[in-house]
Amino acid sequence: MKRGHYVVIGGVALFVIGIAVTVIWALPIAEQIRRETVFLQREQLDAGESGAVSLDVTDTSKPLSIFVSSTNTTVPLAILVTSPEGKTLLDSNFTENTVMSAEPEVAGAYSLRVTNQGQSTTIIDAIFGRFPGIGENNQVNFETFGGVFEGVGIIIAGVMVIIAGIVVVIVDRKKRTPSL
Repeated sequence: MKRGHYVVIGGVALFVIGIAVTVIWALPIAEQIRRETVFLQREQLDAGESGAVSLDVTDTSKPLSIFVSSTNTTVPLAILVTSPEGKTLLDSNFTENTVMSAEPEVAGAYSLRVTNQGQSTTIIDAIFGRFPGIGENNQVNFETFGGVFEGVGIIIAGVMVIIAGIVVVIVDRKKRTPSL
């Protein structure tokens, strides 16, 4: 086997290791998202209609994040987040896609209601809950995703090494081919 083949094999090994590292770090993040968030996906809201979801909260030390996007950003929307006791934690009106947070005070079922306050129909997507790496005031803590970033970096390095190995194989093959 020639040196180019070894380089390609090394690149493939890096690529596979990168995928493994990414998966190992991403699975717990995905599991936390599955456990601690709820979604309103492609929810059509006619004028005056609402869409609602609820989330059971056991840990009150972290904020609840709310992400809402609408296909029609001219339609005014209202969001209302209430605690298990019925206390309003967040009541806001907006037209653009938005990100907000609310501080849970007690354990229990928190609810999010998104209401179309406009005169035309819109379709919304809303995410309500806790997101890994999101802290106070929706600030992102990139350290949470460090392993995923490292895995992606290893994948990219593997692809580059594979390409370099292919180039070496081609160059070596041209050197062996006698000129006529």
